[in-house]
Amino acid sequence: MSQTPWTNEPSGSRPEEQGYQQPTYGEQGYQQPTYGPPQYGYGAAPSQMGYSTQSVDADKASQLSLIFGILGIVVLPIVFGPLAIWQANKSERLGKPATAGKVLGWIGTIMAIVAVLFIGVIVIAAIAGSTGY
Repeated sequence: MSQTPWTNEPSGSRPEEQGYQQPTYGEQGYQQPTYGPPQYGYGAAPSQMGYSTQSVDADKASQLSLIFGILGIVVLPIVFGPLAIWQANKSERLGKPATAGKVLGWIGTIMAIVAVLFIGVIVIAAIAGSTGY
């Protein structure tokens, strides 16, 4: 009987019976695929790793927008507020939303306008009060 007692395979269906032999040491049988960036130097340039210069510029503009927006609230709203809005618009043109930077920029700009108007009213009131009328 040509069948082994523990399998139901017909005779001649196994690879060993069909003349298949594994490659010996040193022969090239199956080669493993290589994945990832090259293993030398600093790797590939950003454009080769899937990052376009446009997406890098958009990321940079959105980060600057947020930084300028925070500085516009805390330090100098008359300077950093409009810069935050400008960077947010640039980022959105390049395809990345920068809502937080734009909102903080507008808040800073409005705070600066209100502060300038308030100081202007105080100066006018001080001048009118000192003339003696």
